[in-house]
Amino acid sequence: MIRFILERVAQLLIIVFVVSTLTFVLMRLAPGDPATILLTAHNVPASEEALTTLRQELGLNEPLHIQYVNWLRDVFTGHWGTSYVSKESVLAELWNRLPATVELAAAGFAVMTVLTLGLGLAASLKISGPLDRLGRLFALLGSSIPSFWLGFLLIYLFSVRLGWLPSMGREDWTHLVLPALTLGAGLGAVQARVLRAQMLELGDRNFVKAAKARGFSRMHILFFEIFKHAVLPIITLLGTNLSFMLAGNVIVETIFSWPGLGKYFIDAITQRDYPVIQGYVIFAVFLIVGVQCLVDVVQTAIDPRLRLR
Repeated sequence: MIRFILERVAQLLIIVFVVSTLTFVLMRLAPGDPATILLTAHNVPASEEALTTLRQELGLNEPLHIQYVNWLRDVFTGHWGTSYVSKESVLAELWNRLPATVELAAAGFAVMTVLTLGLGLAASLKISGPLDRLGRLFALLGSSIPSFWLGFLLIYLFSVRLGWLPSMGREDWTHLVLPALTLGAGLGAVQARVLRAQMLELGDRNFVKAAKARGFSRMHILFFEIFKHAVLPIITLLGTNLSFMLAGNVIVETIFSWPGLGKYFIDAITQRDYPVIQGYVIFAVFLIVGVQCLVDVVQTAIDPRLRLR
């Protein structure tokens, strides 16, 4: 286990180094000058003197290799810079927005898990039965409709037409319903199809035939024999999707004006706020890799054979 943890830590450091380098290079190659954008946003004439002063203040007048060395040093020392726009610590602002993203991710994950298990298991009870056909139809629709389009449909139906639920902001639990459905429905539909396919494939294995020969009931075989083996790839998918939810779902948070990491990231891109963009990417990498490590531990606990790989 100690070796496993050390390997993961080494992988994390390598990933952080590679991602931080790519982010730095891509942001410098992108069109647009942060100094010009900031002056324009504050209604200050972008004179040459004002641009020079602001670039010096932001450290943009340094050679690129010096900027990169300073940025890389700050990444591994925990000082991720100050936002060009708010003048606040990037790391502090990321932590301030994390609870909103965690709240949305938890709700979306619950919707996704319920749909995955509900549709997948219901479809497996009787192949080509009514529940199976209904589940396959829903899974097809859910996996075919893009999340942004589903979000617009839900807003139009439940906010504009019916007026039942709010469409923007984060004030009470009602503001969470539509974003959570948008976030979890499509992913749950895709995973339900995977679970159904896994259970159908395992239904003809020898251990299932042996369980039938020993006289176990159909429900026992379905839940305690087939499902136990079929759930391993589903855990991988659940963990992967959860990690990206925690990193901030950019599309959903932007559509519903949800004040989380994803919307913060989009705002930073439009404002060319380099420290925020770079800090968000590193923060997201830590979250994604951390959740993936937990998924590996859970899978190993469920199936000890994975320790031998």
